[in-house]
Amino acid sequence: MRIRHIASAGAAAAALTLGVTLPAFADGHASVAADQAAAAKRKVVVYQDANYKNRSTTFTKNIPKLSKYGWNDTISSAKNKGNRTVTFYQHKNYEGARFSLKPGENEPHFGDHANMSDATSSIKFS
Repeated sequence: MRIRHIASAGAAAAALTLGVTLPAFADGHASVAADQAAAAKRKVVVYQDANYKNRSTTFTKNIPKLSKYGWNDTISSAKNKGNRTVTFYQHKNYEGARFSLKPGENEPHFGDHANMSDATSSIKFS
């Protein structure tokens, strides 16, 4: 097993030296890197209180039910740190009132949007 890892590392080093790309299945790490790159495109930091205060967390995927993560009806502000538009929905499964943040946009107070003050129940990237 150890010999296979050493051989794989050697092949990767040779490919880098020669400027060759390895197939995604070469050592299993390419697919992990692709997943991480996709997640970097989808990144929103949400905050419990207005003006980016109190408890916070980062989401990098669509969340149809924020209750699974302890964030249902508690988001009051957010910063879109990715390069995808993120939409906040009033109800689970992307239903009800909604508003979106484009890449780089921030929202200091969800209460400025009708029916969205402490009412977000799902998040979707597009």
